[in-house]
Amino acid sequence: MHSINKNSYLHNYFKDINPRLINRCVEKALGRKILDGHDLEPPFNRLCSEQPNIPIADLDIIHRPVGFGRCAMTKLRRELHHKDPKVVIAALESISELVIDSTRGYEALKLQVDERLTDLLMDENPAIRERTARALKILAKLAEGKTKIVKNSTLLHNLAACSEDNNKKVRLQVALVLQNIAEFWMTADTLVEFGFISIVLHILQNNEDNCIKLIHLKTLRALMYGIQGKMVALDNSGYNILLTFLNDENGPILSVALECLAMLTSTCLGEKFAREVNLLDTLDKLLQDERKEVHTQTAHVMMFCTVKGTGKILASKRPRIVPRLIQLCQNKENVNTQLFALQALTNICEHPAIRKQINTEFSHEVEKIQVGFDPNIKVHKDKLLEVISWTPHTT
Repeated sequence: MHSINKNSYLHNYFKDINPRLINRCVEKALGRKILDGHDLEPPFNRLCSEQPNIPIADLDIIHRPVGFGRCAMTKLRRELHHKDPKVVIAALESISELVIDSTRGYEALKLQVDERLTDLLMDENPAIRERTARALKILAKLAEGKTKIVKNSTLLHNLAACSEDNNKKVRLQVALVLQNIAEFWMTADTLVEFGFISIVLHILQNNEDNCIKLIHLKTLRALMYGIQGKMVALDNSGYNILLTFLNDENGPILSVALECLAMLTSTCLGEKFAREVNLLDTLDKLLQDERKEVHTQTAHVMMFCTVKGTGKILASKRPRIVPRLIQLCQNKENVNTQLFALQALTNICEHPAIRKQINTEFSHEVEKIQVGFDPNIKVHKDKLLEVISWTPHTT
């Protein structure tokens, strides 16, 4: 028996398997033959598939039977510590779907579901650990969820342990949990005090998947918003660790690493490190990159590297920097690129040789920089023109 309409979902999903074999397998699994309208000649076609459409191969289709009732969250909370791991997994799946709705999310926090998830992070079953981290990831999108998670020191210890889990899926979900928490400045401070900057930096040194590395770099960027986070990163060799990413071909990873370097270079100690490792040599190469996010963040770092006189002198010895910065200053489509390039060029133009070069070779290009409607761009262009036109007073 072979019907192109019968078991059509399975036929489409497993195209390499003979449809007749699929039909026989379904009959054997059900324990009986099924003769219906699809076997008629011509077949009596249905309007929609009778089988569930599961777009992901490893997606759990088993959920707890009470998913959306009034007492669902209470029932699911009790089942989180059921003896049967399948029931626990199904309860976690149902909770993860429910708390996407912020109303149900706050209900889960009120019922202290987050505390019930604490020990499940250390369960021996990786499927339970992954789904627990996924539920926490969704709860961490709520402000109250972030706050409750960081107040639970045991949960933070378990998150730190799972961030280096043997299972890649668990590490990915835990990385997303930390990223969501770090985005809120109040909870970010708690993560810094707990020591998550050193944990993230240690993970970045490992041979980790690029997707997880990118998430951890974004987490590090959020944790370093204040001076305390920057100093902790510098004390834990954060500058040298971030320098290793400058040879990465992955554009998003490279741009976020450059952004983190810019944050560290904005400090006195970070600027000193930049001079010691001759960072301008690498920035000179990256500035020529055609990827928007890469040359934008490169100009961002260069802006801080050229604040002091030593940086201006080092930049003046690299002939490719000034023409490229002038070219980026004319990029009116990207405000950040234009702003960072203007600030870096203004710093370098305080060197007499560069000022003379611009007045003789690039004065027309500088004057025709379009500022658009952004007042900050206009202010920095006026400042650049003022620096270029400055002449030393003679007595």
